Amino acid sequence: MRIAFVNPHYTHDPHTLLLHPPLGYAYMARTLKLAGHEVVHIDLPFEGNDVAALARRLDDLRPDLVGVTSVAQSYFHALEIAHTVRQWNPSVPVVFGGPHVSFIATECLTRHDCVDYVLLFDAEDSIVELADALTERSGTAGLAKVAGLVFRDGDGIRATAPAPPEMRLDRYGLPDRDIFDMRNYLDYDYETVVMTARGCPSRCTFCSTTIAGRTARWNSPEHVVEEMALVAELGFSSIFFGDDTFSGDPRRAVAICEEIQRRGVSIPWTSNMRAQDARPQVLDAMLSAGAYRVFVGFESIQEQTLRLVRKGTSPARLYKTAARIMDAGLELHASFIVGAPGDTPETLLATMDFVRLVNPTVATFNVMEPRPGTDVFANPSKYGITIPDPYWYEKTTWLEMPVCHTGEMSALQIRDWVSRCYDEFCTPDFRSAEHLERLTPIREQWDQAAENVQRHLPLIRTAS
Repeated sequence: MRIAFVNPHYTHDPHTLLLHPPLGYAYMARTLKLAGHEVVHIDLPFEGNDVAALARRLDDLRPDLVGVTSVAQSYFHALEIAHTVRQWNPSVPVVFGGPHVSFIATECLTRHDCVDYVLLFDAEDSIVELADALTERSGTAGLAKVAGLVFRDGDGIRATAPAPPEMRLDRYGLPDRDIFDMRNYLDYDYETVVMTARGCPSRCTFCSTTIAGRTARWNSPEHVVEEMALVAELGFSSIFFGDDTFSGDPRRAVAICEEIQRRGVSIPWTSNMRAQDARPQVLDAMLSAGAYRVFVGFESIQEQTLRLVRKGTSPARLYKTAARIMDAGLELHASFIVGAPGDTPETLLATMDFVRLVNPTVATFNVMEPRPGTDVFANPSKYGITIPDPYWYEKTTWLEMPVCHTGEMSALQIRDWVSRCYDEFCTPDFRSAEHLERLTPIREQWDQAAENVQRHLPLIRTAS
């Protein structure tokens, strides 16, 4: 069987974004090829960024199955792809997968007859089972044997149980980047993504990707460094570890850094990190192994908000973490949610003063987008949030206006505050002498609060 994976296009110019190869396709391509199937990939952002490019390619490629993965923000475009395939040949099935549709599988098949199947969660094995069942034309009986498959059965929708999460991620091998035209990515960006884990130890109530991962799982240090070496050979000069938290297992993080140095792999890299994972020993090991920046989701500096969304940290700990990261010699990318539960114009003014004091290398400000699979989406009133359109991800209006608002801030106010935060942060006088002098008493309060944070970060014993 020939399977065509399609990377969705964007409503706006994709060259304003970070474009990286969709590694989920690359992992599935490896298992499909090992099972004797053929895989092709259509990269719409680089092919005119228009679904019409797919229509032009289908006659030549003539796929037997089309697979599309999406997040909430690309779901609208995934549906456009499915409609295009249906118009080209109604007999060619379309299968959706990914962290978004795993939580709305029945909804997807009920609302959109252009989608035939949904694969839940990890799909390296189940995509092979589906391709085999379709090749053998085994009908409903064969489909019922595919793990984590949602499909139409007569007049209803049927779902099979997903396989347990694979804990030995090395079993999947290295992602098959041969399905991509890597020249496009090399010409576009010096950096590329490597994934070394799935899931996350945290359970933040606004994050669906950690829940989609089901449980925290890790590749071995040897596997990680082997992939780093291969990526460097492709010509990339920087790596971003896209795991929810690279150092969620601190011993493994240190072991990876030691393996990088043992192998002599010399390529700079960045990663995501939870605030509670910023242990001094880990940070020192990361810097020695080529890390130059970490991304930390601060989200809010309000104690009540952090507790409500189960962030697992406190404002004082965030303040101390920022200093610890930068004192270790690493750059800090700090991210905040604008319009989080409890936000008001006054709290956002305080947030900007916090940013002035912390002085991160990069700061980003994002609106809250409640996604299926999260408690924030399922129980918005619990968080003081209103979601006017529960199917916001089927449209593109989220690009123009936040999809939710609170009792304290309207969607328009939230949007305007995002612009204001960026404008202030990017002005030359953001940390002027006048501002810093004004903040002297506040700095003293933050310093005292950080000093009172319990010292709970012991040294880590490693296998070496």
